[in-house]
Amino acid sequence: MTIKNKKKYTLITGGSGGLGKAFAEECAKRGMNLIIVALPDDNLENTSEYIKKKYQVNVFTMGINLTEKNAPEKIYRFCEQNRLVVNTLINNAGVTGCTVFEESSLSYNELRIQLNIRALVFLTHLFIPSMKKLDSAFILNVCSLSAFYSIPFKSIYSASKSFVLTFSKALREELRDSSIQVSLLCPNGIKTNIQSNLRTDVHGAKGKLFVVPAEKIAETSIEGLLKGKRIIIPGFMNRLLLIFGKIIPEKLKLKILYNEFKKELNACKKENE
Repeated sequence: MTIKNKKKYTLITGGSGGLGKAFAEECAKRGMNLIIVALPDDNLENTSEYIKKKYQVNVFTMGINLTEKNAPEKIYRFCEQNRLVVNTLINNAGVTGCTVFEESSLSYNELRIQLNIRALVFLTHLFIPSMKKLDSAFILNVCSLSAFYSIPFKSIYSASKSFVLTFSKALREELRDSSIQVSLLCPNGIKTNIQSNLRTDVHGAKGKLFVVPAEKIAETSIEGLLKGKRIIIPGFMNRLLLIFGKIIPEKLKLKILYNEFKKELNACKKENE
């Protein structure tokens, strides 16, 4: 059965701030109705009201912590109960961090696994059956350029993004004969808050070469998604960095990564003192 002529919605996780908010605004510019899922705070409602007034699109919100065990199921039921047809799923919610693995707590690591991997996988699994009934549907999984590297002091984060990379590529192949297009976004540095600014600034002038504004990332991503692009890497310098990363010997690459992210680790330690 194919669903036609029904009002469709784009569901964005982590959509109340940072890159998620940029996604919400970019989609609204294109006349796309929204379901914004984020932590239940003022940012969620403020973002919703701002977008509704500026772009005149329908906006539903759901305040929930995606690390809760039943959060994906609750989100899916919310859409079913409100008869919201989701034709675009943007799995944006995620958390980074910088620490020495052996000094990290179990809760620190669990958070990254639950949010960066579990929530994304479960939401995708829940929405695929209904999305396959549509004429066309889209899934955008937000990954990171970190997915292509083994980054010291970001071991869990980079590994979680490597999972998203592998999962998304495999899923795209599984769904290639369906109406669903799966795309993968792999940005590098994004300045969206004090913490992300700190992480970017410690890499000095060279770090700034790879920063792309959240608004530009959102624009590039939605364009690529709607065109069915497989992997989206915003910024010429970031695409160039990935090419160099494939050429540099592994031992040298790891040494460079260690030295660069040791700076970030030290800066994070100072911030927490």
